Amino acid sequence: MKNKSGRRRRNQNAHQKTTRNKAAAGDGNEDMLSKLPNDLLLNILERVDTLDAIRTCVLSKQMLKLPTMFSRFFLSVSSIPAYHDKARVSSLSVSDMLRTNSALAHVTDNILSTRSTEVAISKLKIRFILMQRDSLVIGNSVARAMATQKVDATEFEIVTEKAYKICSSDDLLQYGKQFNDFIGACPDAFAGLRCLWLRNMRFGELDIPNILSTCKL
Repeated sequence: MKNKSGRRRRNQNAHQKTTRNKAAAGDGNEDMLSKLPNDLLLNILERVDTLDAIRTCVLSKQMLKLPTMFSRFFLSVSSIPAYHDKARVSSLSVSDMLRTNSALAHVTDNILSTRSTEVAISKLKIRFILMQRDSLVIGNSVARAMATQKVDATEFEIVTEKAYKICSSDDLLQYGKQFNDFIGACPDAFAGLRCLWLRNMRFGELDIPNILSTCKL
């Protein structure tokens, strides 16, 4: 009986120790971020890239609804995994860039169409590659947001498939034409822009006045 009682006490002590260790481990791994008030969480999440912020919210059930309440957005093609590694950019194929830019366009459309319309957009910046189909998706999404929601400041940063150092004169003219087609197809989006950043484009004499008259703000 003595041995059995001793073994019983040892088993109980071991069980209690295991329970304490699990509790301690639980305290160490506790998700403190999701316990913060929503207004503080939003203040933190809106300071980083929007896609990174959304990935953070997916990790917690309590934070899943926060992306619909964002008021500031920075959506960049460099945030998409295939384009994020800068060392790979020069070796990306056209198909890689198409997939990456298409993903950005889809995400932009999804975010702007599902967010709460009761929350005004104080800042919206989108960095994307000038590709006709994707540019139209982004332009139309932004135009709808401007028409149905309060949008204070919007910025487009538009880059091209080729870097300037490998662009020919024909490339620069072609990119300028692509941009003119884009602005002509989505004038409502450009009418609400506060900032427009362009790279690797050459325009004709009348193009710049047309761009400035379309970008009314």
